[in-house]
Amino acid sequence: MIYPLYRRGTFAVLAGDSYPVSYTADADYVRFADGGTKPVDLCERVFSVQVYATYRDHTVLVDGVDEAGLARVMEAEWDGDWATENGFVHENAYEYFKTVDLRDLRDYYEKQSDLLFTRWRAIHFARPVDGLRLRENWTGDLAVGGRPRSGVLAGEDGRVAAVTTRAEYLGHPCEVAGIAEDGSVHIHSLSLAGSRAEANGFVLGDNGRWAKTVHIYDLARYHEHHADLLFDRWRESTPG
Repeated sequence: MIYPLYRRGTFAVLAGDSYPVSYTADADYVRFADGGTKPVDLCERVFSVQVYATYRDHTVLVDGVDEAGLARVMEAEWDGDWATENGFVHENAYEYFKTVDLRDLRDYYEKQSDLLFTRWRAIHFARPVDGLRLRENWTGDLAVGGRPRSGVLAGEDGRVAAVTTRAEYLGHPCEVAGIAEDGSVHIHSLSLAGSRAEANGFVLGDNGRWAKTVHIYDLARYHEHHADLLFDRWRESTPG
């Protein structure tokens, strides 16, 4: 039995519902399957979805599912030895695939890449100039134009997920904790290596997290991590 909330591809959210669309970077419109279009300024969100999970405690990309409840997964930690030992087939350079029971997956989440981020950033913020002082006080929750989002959110199509906003800073995976109107961004390192965080200017806080304030134009690959809170319920209630 297929998980009804599985999806992949590009989507636009309109009036709380998501629709599959095609979208070209920096375009002013999204295009629907029937050929119709909608200005992106009228869309609540436009994003692409990749689904990930863990299989035998290893991260995999869920490349597709079928009506029988089988999932085609790709090893996603670039560990060919582990993939071979666990029955994956080497199909392309550095890519190993396997078909598994969807119910054998854990920690199911969507990576939703924000396709309007650079457009939104250009509208709200100027590029930084030399000598710009970034914000120091991050008391309270700070957001600009609906970004970043976090917490347990009831999304479109009945989805419920624990959401965090993430990006890369100097190739460093980070959680985006706050954005201020002057373009300052409060980030937390998601790297397991504290030495790497310290080398990139992060400071270890009293809460045990490495933090830094950067400018919005220092970020790349801005996306939301949606940990699906309904998948385990479906998995446990689906007969074998």
